[in-house]
Amino acid sequence: MPAILKIRGITKTYPGVRALQDVSFDVERGSIHAIMGENGAGKSTLMQIIAGAQRPDSGTLEFDGREVRFASPAEAQAVGIAIVYQELNLSPNLSIAENVFLGLEPRAAAAFVDRKTLRAKTSAILNQLGIHFDPDTIVGHLTVAQQQLVEICKSLVRNPRLLIFDEPTSSLSEADSRILFRVIADLKAHGVTMLYISHRFPEVFANCDVVSVLRDGKHVRTKPMSSTSEAEVVSLMVGRELLAFHRQDPAPSREVMFEVRGLTKRRQYSDVSFKIHRGEIVALAGLVGAGRSEMALGVFGCPPPDSGEVRVQNQPVRIRRAQDAMRAGIALAPEDRKTAGLVLGASVGTNISMAALPRVARGFFVNRTAERTLIGHFVSRLSIRTPSYEQRAGLLSGGNQQKVMIAKWLAVQPKCLIVDEPTRGVDVGTKAEIYTLFDELARAGVPILMISSDLPEVLALADRIIVMRQGRITGELTRAEATEEKIMHLAALGTDNVPRE
Repeated sequence: MPAILKIRGITKTYPGVRALQDVSFDVERGSIHAIMGENGAGKSTLMQIIAGAQRPDSGTLEFDGREVRFASPAEAQAVGIAIVYQELNLSPNLSIAENVFLGLEPRAAAAFVDRKTLRAKTSAILNQLGIHFDPDTIVGHLTVAQQQLVEICKSLVRNPRLLIFDEPTSSLSEADSRILFRVIADLKAHGVTMLYISHRFPEVFANCDVVSVLRDGKHVRTKPMSSTSEAEVVSLMVGRELLAFHRQDPAPSREVMFEVRGLTKRRQYSDVSFKIHRGEIVALAGLVGAGRSEMALGVFGCPPPDSGEVRVQNQPVRIRRAQDAMRAGIALAPEDRKTAGLVLGASVGTNISMAALPRVARGFFVNRTAERTLIGHFVSRLSIRTPSYEQRAGLLSGGNQQKVMIAKWLAVQPKCLIVDEPTRGVDVGTKAEIYTLFDELARAGVPILMISSDLPEVLALADRIIVMRQGRITGELTRAEATEEKIMHLAALGTDNVPRE
């Protein structure tokens, strides 16, 4: 097949960082072309250049037989290029319909939006995806995963010829991912070319035709999926072989470090109770909408539950806001690092130290030497790739942002660490580093509550798995008992449907 997109010598440099260096490869018309690499390899920067959101320092793009230079995303959209960003680009105060057709609103008259047509067209696109949202629902009321589906709808409105997906399934459940893959297959059948960034190897190998690997801003190789393997792609990505992570069983402890009793929030979660022992990693599994993240936010007082009790080291704590949880020794690294986990406009150093300022302050004054020592310790411990502590957090790759958010909460020396989707949108190398870190923390006695939709991750890390469905706990499995099939049965069908050995 001829190339619809030819990338030639693309180079892009930011202050202190060369994001891309002389990148060249072709994208065949009608193909699903995977772009893989570690966080910081330059994948998202390259996609932003193709979509018109960034300009290269040098190099050219040829789209559909002619050279193009985009000054804005609107110019890229005009020739048929659209992008679904990993970091959501929605207006939270507008409805689903208003977001999907933003800038393309059907008009009843010159000055008025035809709201009936707007809702009807939005419903048609939602039905195409197989999802059943009310088009008038305010986007800010949706979960991150639901917003991701709206972002995808938004891109389809423009009938793109080249559609870019940047980690599209990072927030999606297995069921929602299957919807996406069905849509992707349908788009391919209609001749749409797709560029697909993902760190999830099974979905890449199942859905993509070709893979291009980037490493440290350079193009390493482009290969048909049929002539490569996961092990080879990993080796190309990181320049070394990576072994699968296997966590050894820690010495059991009977000391309860963290406990919730009967935690309830109307319409979100009900009668949630569990314990975490010293040095134990407990995973909360379940489908999107099961109430896991809402319950974790309730523990942190955002907002507090209607009833129930939280106990830290066997002492009841009253939590009405985040500051109460922090004083009790609870740390929460939330699912959405962009809006809830980090201040993207602040520096890496500020983000790491902001929650731990009491450790480095004397009265009203911060000991800057102590603060820099603290920052340096966690930058080194988590291998955060940044040109300096003063670099804006928003300019780091997604994986390094995730590390900064985790470092921020480790800096407070928590008595209990809650992490929500800790490896969302990170590469295999960063994922292995985070796994090793959690194992070290657990061995040091820190109890960890991990919310994850990645079942291999749950099985690799957790000592116990608690499964939620529709806001309630439907079952609990030990490491020895747990399988992906058992977890999915508890998550989808409930307690009475777990398969027997």
